[in-house]
Amino acid sequence: MIATLVYILCTLTSLGCSLLLWRGYRKTRLRLLSWSAACFAILAVCNALLFFDLIVFPQTDLLVFRNLATLVALLVLLYGLVFESH
Repeated sequence: MIATLVYILCTLTSLGCSLLLWRGYRKTRLRLLSWSAACFAILAVCNALLFFDLIVFPQTDLLVFRNLATLVALLVLLYGLVFESH
């Protein structure tokens, strides 16, 4: 019960961070904020995958998909940090 709540709250927190970063990007047009928002949106998907992996489908192993999504999120942020920061 507590684990389910924690996974859902983590997903909502990542999504909230993404929305706040996107709002900041719309106001300032700093491209690094858009890359950060995309990273946190993908991290929200990672947290949702964790919820589905451990709570909804405990017999199915989604570790590869979770790790792949996390890798994509971090590569998006890394790209933004390297190529968009001045």
